[in-house]
Amino acid sequence: MEKTLTAILIGAGGRGIGYTNIMSELGEKYKVVAVAEPVDSRRNYIKEKHGLSEDMCFTDYKPLLALGKIADIAIIATM
Repeated sequence: MEKTLTAILIGAGGRGIGYTNIMSELGEKYKVVAVAEPVDSRRNYIKEKHGLSEDMCFTDYKPLLALGKIADIAIIATM
């Protein structure tokens, strides 16, 4: 069995949601572990879709990056 790759998402607009939706369709190959997004509805969508705890949901990317390396992949989907 392959290792599940973990990912953080910075920017949960159309592109970020699209990428993470594709990841979720690939079964256990990928797991989103954190999101940084200032818009509540977008951040909450990722939180619910990927089962994230509140402490892994951020309104800004700086506190997320301050945690250090918590994932294998960083998806940066901002303008």
